[in-house]
Amino acid sequence: MIWLIVLVLILQSGFHWILKPAILFTTPIFEISWIGWIVIALFVWLFSGRDLHDNV
Repeated sequence: MIWLIVLVLILQSGFHWILKPAILFTTPIFEISWIGWIVIALFVWLFSGRDLHDNV
């Protein structure tokens, strides 16, 4: 039974060590913390266009 616990600990630490860079890279993508910047950029883009009466 002790060998099972040791095996699980080794596998867990191995997967954590291997997948740590992927976790650090994908965390900001899945948290969607950048959505506010996209909304601000969208509003700036929409409101910075030419006026409808500027086509002279």
